[in-house]
Amino acid sequence: IWDTAGQEKYHSVCHLYYRGAHAALLVYDITSKETLSRAKLWLQELEKEFFHDEIVIALVGNK
Repeated sequence: IWDTAGQEKYHSVCHLYYRGAHAALLVYDITSKETLSRAKLWLQELEKEFFHDEIVIALVGNK
């Protein structure tokens, strides 16, 4: 399990973390639209790396 906390400093190396992953949880703060927007960007990155049948991706709202 890797937790990058959505920080930009991890953005350039995240592909190293999720290589070979079978699932990804993208967690955002339901009280912050900005965190949802960032989670959507992470989703786009995952979709570039994986075919849709290779990984399970869940978008999770947390308070």
